[in-house]
Amino acid sequence: MTVAVLILSFSFLLLIGVPIAWCMGVASLLTIYVGHLGLPFAWFAQQTVRGADAITLAAIPLFLFAGELMNRGGLTARIMRVAEHVFGRIIGGLGLVNVATALVYGGISGSATADTGAVGSIMIPAMAERGYPKAFAAAVTAASGTLGIIGPQSVILILYGVLTGTSIGGLLVAALIPGLFIAATFMITSYVVARRHNFPRNETPASWSEIGKDALGALPALLMPALVLGSIIGGIATATEASALAVVYSFLVGILVYRELPLRSLYSAAAAAVATTGVIMMIMALATPFGWILTVEQVPANAAAWITGLHTTPLVTIILVLVLLKVVGFWLDLGPALIILAPILVPIALAAGLMPYQTGIVFTMTLGIGLFTPPIGTNIFVVCNVAKIDMWSVSKWLVPYWIASVVCVAALVAFPSLTEWLPHLFGV
Repeated sequence: MTVAVLILSFSFLLLIGVPIAWCMGVASLLTIYVGHLGLPFAWFAQQTVRGADAITLAAIPLFLFAGELMNRGGLTARIMRVAEHVFGRIIGGLGLVNVATALVYGGISGSATADTGAVGSIMIPAMAERGYPKAFAAAVTAASGTLGIIGPQSVILILYGVLTGTSIGGLLVAALIPGLFIAATFMITSYVVARRHNFPRNETPASWSEIGKDALGALPALLMPALVLGSIIGGIATATEASALAVVYSFLVGILVYRELPLRSLYSAAAAAVATTGVIMMIMALATPFGWILTVEQVPANAAAWITGLHTTPLVTIILVLVLLKVVGFWLDLGPALIILAPILVPIALAAGLMPYQTGIVFTMTLGIGLFTPPIGTNIFVVCNVAKIDMWSVSKWLVPYWIASVVCVAALVAFPSLTEWLPHLFGV
């Protein structure tokens, strides 16, 4: 009865368009009132406060703020120019430039939406101007924007670490090789599509002096992910402390090196970071009583017992878990989906043979596919708004990237060393 009230009320509110945080909050309150828990309403307030009371969550606004400062300091354009020097003369080279820019910027912003918006605002018009179909430019931007969640400052990995008790520093280090692997796969996909459709390439090579000038200009921005990972790997700072270092570094680079960060923009950068953080923290807070009720009613244990009772092989169990993640990822954003599913599915995945860091990266990547999959894909909405085109036009060009993403997830499952080797090498 209790679980039925919780799940049915949550599902009904979600279907009628109520924001996910309020769905969980109202469903929890209704369950306390109607169910057989015997809890006072004050318990709900206590659990809600406890859900947002974790010092490691402080890394989220700090990393977001650092990304905002870097973007306002002229980072994206500099990265794009360097990437174009490297990939521009390949057929369909701007598609590869798009992915490379998203990889570097995503390692700084830590957010898929921020990555997609910042890169799309520059790359989509540039690609359209040089003869690429606008829908293809939007599609590759939407897909490569997911690299923001597999990077040294990933907000989602921080969230996963808090939810599951996994080392956040270890997760951020573990994401480095998968991030590069996924970016390389997306580049190959872009090249294959470009060859098939005979997309243009840059026929005018840049001079060595121009290349050197642009590389030198982008170097301070490119060093930021190294600063974050280096401080964590070296034991100098925790992930939260590294996020504070990232803010200071971004501020100094924007003010003293690039000199394109006016002091008046600090307020707008902080406001943007706080607004995004507020959404995440509200979901985290209201998800705590929701998750507590699920745990007390033994939903995770029963789900694990049900899957185990199917007497399937570990591989089939993992596939079932990933399919469930993918289906939920169609309808929910990453944060809410992770908050709801991680307590249930992570123990099952670990019991089936996945390693701790491998599980975090695989879960994040699988849910991330939903970011550029209709009907709720956030990245698709962002690029359609930038390109002024409809979702169907973009979706047709996204099919190769969906296939590439599934291949990447399968590789991450099949080869644990892609995620486990680097953290163990550095002892994090």
